[in-house]
Amino acid sequence: MADTLHIHDLAPLGDGIHQSETGRVYVDRALPGDVVRVRTRREGGLLRGDVLELLEASPHRIKAPCVHYDVCGGCTLQHAEQSFYRDWKVETVRRALHKQGVTPETWRDTVFLPESKRRRVTFAALKKRAVVTLGYFRRRSHHVTEITDCLVADPAILAMRVKLRTDLAPLLMEGKGADIFIQSVNGHGEVVMTGAIGRKGFPDLQAHEAFAHIAQTLNIARISWRSRAHDRPETMVERYPLTASFGVLNVPLPPLAFLQPTEAGERALVDAVLELLPQSGRTADLFSGCGTFAGSFLKRGSVDAYENAADAVTALDRAKGAAPLQVFRRDLYHDPLRADEAARYDAIVFDPPRAGAEEQAKALAGGKVPLIIGVSCNPITFARDARILTEGGYRLESVKIIDQFTWTHHVELVAAFKRTI
Repeated sequence: MADTLHIHDLAPLGDGIHQSETGRVYVDRALPGDVVRVRTRREGGLLRGDVLELLEASPHRIKAPCVHYDVCGGCTLQHAEQSFYRDWKVETVRRALHKQGVTPETWRDTVFLPESKRRRVTFAALKKRAVVTLGYFRRRSHHVTEITDCLVADPAILAMRVKLRTDLAPLLMEGKGADIFIQSVNGHGEVVMTGAIGRKGFPDLQAHEAFAHIAQTLNIARISWRSRAHDRPETMVERYPLTASFGVLNVPLPPLAFLQPTEAGERALVDAVLELLPQSGRTADLFSGCGTFAGSFLKRGSVDAYENAADAVTALDRAKGAAPLQVFRRDLYHDPLRADEAARYDAIVFDPPRAGAEEQAKALAGGKVPLIIGVSCNPITFARDARILTEGGYRLESVKIIDQFTWTHHVELVAAFKRTI
């Protein structure tokens, strides 16, 4: 059964919203002002609509520039006109803060970064009848779509994908899917495979030979493998080390090391934090990763970096040399930095995963650190943490939005909190 729906709003994940007396219907790739004929279904407790026909187009709708947009689930908002898209990104952050009753004193200028710069991409791979499909999943589907182009990925990664597609055949098991993570670090490639490979699902002699061949012919620095997504990657081939430069540090990266998705995004985030950071003093870098921020903070004074991932802690500790850097392994979700520990710092910077830093925010809210700088890729969890800090005696001085996730619902921000009591 099909229904005709008017789309009234856009949800934080980029779905069009039809609001009725009986509740909301979420419609993928629909915009405010669209009139659509949809088939509705229940999914995860929500009522969703699949578009069967666009009856009336929103004034904000444009033709998506990507030829794969209708069958690829990677981007969510290529069908939105640029000014509408940008206004929506900003409004997403504003709404999240407003819902928590938090308002910054200043909105710093928003930074929108161009597409085709993504240096880390995960492709889905599937071999059927000895033919390998290497692309992306359709939205809300396990169907893998072969792609010939991707407007958000670095062209160097796309060139590697073309060559890799053929060479994957000896590695993949028939009918078994795998994820192929490709990351470019200073022009050097890294590949991490996740899933069953070889004849029995794990690396055998043929798989090792295939890994060596791929690394040599594609000039890839390192190839790793893991059976499941939460397993630690095992290095199969390493022709030379991958090293990232973060400020004064040159850090040897472990497999699957987290980097900001784009180099321009990394620079924008670091610059936005440095604009807020004191010119001298002692800084704590919480959720430090491999040192994306810490390396630049060292130009201003001493830094204590806190991170739970063992490989990242080891890499950062090895890279510090004579720099005034201390690296601590610590699970800040279960063992947050206490107020008495935080008191020794002139500034604290936190950049947590999407889950945010609720427990850490609660601990800091009771302290006396003069400046806290928050970096976030999730406005909803950030707004929650911001409320905790402001209720604890901080004022939200400024927010700067940075969009390096072009055409998606993801958005990042940098915020400054000053102690008022």
